[in-house]
Amino acid sequence: MVGLLSSNANRHRDDVKCMVFLLTKPPHSERAKLCIKLVERSKNAVLYLVGDGVFNLLNPSVMALPPDRIYACKEDMDARGVQPEDTTISLVEFYEQLVEDMMVLSDKVYAF
Repeated sequence: MVGLLSSNANRHRDDVKCMVFLLTKPPHSERAKLCIKLVERSKNAVLYLVGDGVFNLLNPSVMALPPDRIYACKEDMDARGVQPEDTTISLVEFYEQLVEDMMVLSDKVYAF
């Protein structure tokens, strides 16, 4: 089941700075593998999936991450027919929230 959220609805995060990871590559790319390893080892990491990056929702390594720290672009999920089995936050206003997190909540931003 995928929870659909507006940009600010039900978003519970600490005021602690986070590390934002933007992943646009499919699961089998070297860049995606590196990104997932860094997210797994990072404290306060938030993973944003966009474009072909939404296919990573089908990756067991990604689904093992805390679900409240994974955000996917709803339009990209719909366009690619990606519907994960576990709950993932799918943002309707994905890019608005991504920019807000990058500007306000993040300590560092990484794009893959």
